[in-house]
Amino acid sequence: MRKEARITSNKDFKEVYSQGKSVANKDLVLFFLKKESSRTRIGISVSRKIGPAVVRNRIRRLIKEAFRRNETEIKEGYDIVIIARQPIKEKSFHDVEKTSIDILLRAGLIK
Repeated sequence: MRKEARITSNKDFKEVYSQGKSVANKDLVLFFLKKESSRTRIGISVSRKIGPAVVRNRIRRLIKEAFRRNETEIKEGYDIVIIARQPIKEKSFHDVEKTSIDILLRAGLIK
């Protein structure tokens, strides 16, 4: 994921949480906020409660790859924050990708 396509600052995360809308399923919570910019940025949050660093980083990589493979289908001009939930740690890549697409469809962020 390119640096300009990521949400990294705490201020930006808080803005999406407070002003954005949310959609959830059993594996992920997605917050999204329409922005003036033409690019879509993604931030990923994986809590320590999910597991040790190795597990959290694996989940983060799987989510990033799922969004990278489907980024042409995602609408432009949104800030998106994904929060991983506990059940996702046992999922394969294909399950994570399917869950990611499902939550984007629920949010109406797929073209």
